[in-house]
Formats: sequence, structure tokens, C-alpha cells
Amino acid sequence: MRLLAAALLALALAACHVTGPASIRRGRDNYNVAIQQTNNEQLLLNLVRLRYRDTPLFLEIASITSNFTFELGGGANGGLSTSKVHTVGLSSSVGYAERPTVSYVPLQGQRFATQLLSPIAPRIILLMYHSGWAIDRIFRICVQHLGPLHNATRASGPTPDTPPEYDGFFEATDLLRTLWQRGHLDMGFLADDSDALALRIDDEGLGSPEFRRLGDLLGLRASSPILILSDREPGGVALVPRSVLAAMFYLSQGVEVPERDRRANRVTITRTLEGLEFDWSRITGGLMRIQSRRGAPPGAYVAIPYRDAWFYIDDADLASKSTFTMLAQLLELQSGEIKAAGPVLTIPVN
Repeated sequence: MRLLAAALLALALAACHVTGPASIRRGRDNYNVAIQQTNNEQLLLNLVRLRYRDTPLFLEIASITSNFTFELGGGANGGLSTSKVHTVGLSSSVGYAERPTVSYVPLQGQRFATQLLSPIAPRIILLMYHSGWAIDRIFRICVQHLGPLHNATRASGPTPDTPPEYDGFFEATDLLRTLWQRGHLDMGFLADDSDALALRIDDEGLGSPEFRRLGDLLGLRASSPILILSDREPGGVALVPRSVLAAMFYLSQGVEVPERDRRANRVTITRTLEGLEFDWSRITGGLMRIQSRRGAPPGAYVAIPYRDAWFYIDDADLASKSTFTMLAQLLELQSGEIKAAGPVLTIPVN
């Protein structure tokens, strides 16, 4: 009996260790990795859906709760015989179970409109800039008009039949990147109580050929150290932001569709006036490339099966990974302060 008591005590101490801090160390990282991976897969899936003109759907994880149970048992038996030989038997049992419950909420209604259909707010554009993202990447993803320049505006929806206009906008963002990399440019709000974005150019930048060319593209008549990005301010240049869904449509043009789906007219093939196929990598190159193949791709950053093919972003494609991460951040930031509604679908996982 003393041996049994000692064994049960040891098991109880072990139980406290397993179901306490050790369960957090083991469980938290696993949940973290699973949520991050499935969020990436969902975002990639919706980009591919948009290329096929299929309906996107976001299913958010509203909550995760997990119950831990630890069962401990023990027993003893013995017998006496006439030969004065005594027998004693000891037994013990240990049981451990984890029962998580995951609650999902589909993104719909007012939350869908706010997060996906509303124009990206200027404060979010500024926040992305101060988070270290390159100014040309921000503008190409988030902005569809800058003054008279068009950033492939018709690509902000389903794939168009004819090529969109983009050359002047791309040249302007390249000039902005050059000024930014040289330290001649910074971005902020025009005033503390204004939501108008403004670019401040230092003296050396004002005299540069890059800024003079930028002024020609934007139709500026005079050089000013403050370039106002709002048509509501005198002397300002109109800046029209995209919505997150429009940015997703724009980046979905970088999906490389299998040849069998192209031949079956399951996607739109953009052609020039001469009838030649337009190469969308001229717009999405350096931003997003989503490849496809028959089997599961080895070493992919993120991959999903869809329409009898695998679509993926290569782990060595740093430009696409950066854009993908930025898009995920935009999706979160655009949600604002809206709290998640109650769970619509709750699935217990055994």
C-alpha cells in the first residue's frame, strides 16, 4: 500500500506538470502555427477564386476554447494461502484528453462592406508607409488614380478583355521610390486635423530631374516642397484609393492559370487591339506571382488545391511573399474597431 500511495503521488505531481504550464508551451505554438497557415491558405484561395470569377468567402476564427482533462486511478489486491505465501498486486491508470472548440464567423453584411468594399483609408496608407513598406509598393496596391494617372483601374475588378492603362502611373511610382530611397521624400498628413496625405520634398529633391519629371506627369505647374495628395485642397493632386477587394482583384491577375482552363474559357484572356495576348506580368511582375501545377508543390510558402490543380507562392519569391503579407495586414487594418459577432458555426473537435 505504501508503494501504491507513492506511485499515485508521483502520477499526481506529473499530472499537475502536464496540464499546467506544459500544456500552454505545447498547445499555444501549435494553435499559432495552424491559424497563421490556414489564414494564408484562405487568402490565397480567395485570390485564385477571383481570377476565375468565383465568389470569395472569408471564414474567420472567432474564438478557440480548449478543455483539458486528466484522470488518475489506482488499485491494489492481495491474497493469502494456507502455505503462508502472500500475494499482492498493484495497478494504476492515467488518462489525458484535450477537447478544443473552434468558433467560425463568415465575413458578411456590414463587416464585409467595411473590410472589403470600403476604400482604404488614408490613415491606413500612412500607417503602412511608417511601418517600413516601400512607397511604390503601397501606391501600386492601394491607389488606382494619382492625378491624371491610372493604375490599371479596370483591373480592380474581374479581368478585363483589353489591356488597362498603367505606364504613367508606374513611372511616377518609380520616381517616388527613387526620391524616397535617397531620403528626399517623406509622407504625412497635411495637418493634425486633416485626412489629406502630403509628400514633403527636401531642397535637394526639389532640384532633382526625378521631381521635375514627376511634376510633368502629374501636371504640376510649380515646384512646391509640399505635394498635397487630395483634390479637396487647393493645388492638390487627386488620390483615389482602392478597396481591399479591388486590390485583391488587381493582384489576382498574377495567378498563372493552367492551360486546360485557358482553353476551356474558364478565365478571361486579355488581348490587345491587334489580337495579341496581353502579358499581365508587366503589371503584377515584382508584386505577385501565383504559380500552378498538377501535384503538390515542394517547398512552397503557401499552397492550396483548387479546380484539380495546386496554386502556390514559391518560398524563394520574396517579392510575392512581401505583397502577400502586406495584403494580409491591409485586410486586418481595414476592419477598424468592429467587434466580431457571435459565432454562427461552432464545431467541436474530438
